[in-house]
Amino acid sequence: MEDARIAVQTGVDGINMCIGTSSHLMKHSHGKDMAYIAAEAKEVIEYVKSNNIEIRFSGEDSFRSDFAEILKLYSLVDRLGANRVGIADTVGVVGCDIETHFHNDTGCAVANAYVALEAGATHIDTTVLGIGERNGITSLSGLVASLIPTDRKNILSKYKMEKLSYLEHLVAEIVEVETPFNNFVVSSEQFD
Repeated sequence: MEDARIAVQTGVDGINMCIGTSSHLMKHSHGKDMAYIAAEAKEVIEYVKSNNIEIRFSGEDSFRSDFAEILKLYSLVDRLGANRVGIADTVGVVGCDIETHFHNDTGCAVANAYVALEAGATHIDTTVLGIGERNGITSLSGLVASLIPTDRKNILSKYKMEKLSYLEHLVAEIVEVETPFNNFVVSSEQFD
């Protein structure tokens, strides 16, 4: 908590709270248990938020942490108002693909998906026309259109671009929605 007070006094715009959450780090690094970590997170987040400062919470060694416990902890920090959370693969144990799923409530689903791919995500959830709950999710054509300039050969080898516009119109007709007037340009001529 003292570190957070000092950081706030310096006039920072944001604080990153990070603490080891795996049983290995709890035993060999700081000697605290998950109850202590949750209480400390609550105290720090409430203090930082009361000073109108952004806070990020990250569990160091998250991928080796007990899943039920880390989920409970991240749910707590979310309820407390943490602006972001980090899920750290501190010692490089993740060998699986990483999938992301972004909603378009703020109009950033395609941009977030693009950045996720740059950061190492291997799979992005998309739908035709971005159809999904609330304001939808990442649009397939939007993501493809954003990737073409930097990864043209790979994208054109994986996707039948000449079919995408037809697919969008077909889905729009079936679900009885209009294709948005500002939909991404995905004509076959664009990709020749």
